[in-house]
Amino acid sequence: MFGIGFPELVVILVLVVLVVGPEQLPGLLRKGLAFMREARRHLSEIKEAVDEQTAPIKEPLQEIEREVRRGSSEITREKAEDKPVDDKP
Repeated sequence: MFGIGFPELVVILVLVVLVVGPEQLPGLLRKGLAFMREARRHLSEIKEAVDEQTAPIKEPLQEIEREVRRGSSEITREKAEDKPVDDKP
């Protein structure tokens, strides 16, 4: 998680307990978790909005990709059978 190992996590936790105090730690954790839930919810909404906006162009792009893959597999098959490759428009 964020390139933080267990030893670093322990040091951060000890520093938080020293700075905030053990009495206020549960409230701080609740606020932090609530913030993370809210951030995830917002990110999910943004992702859905982007997906909705890009949906009209995804299908044509996927069709183009399928055509390219079909074309490249035909070329590969022809090379494997030692046939000349025709130029296709």
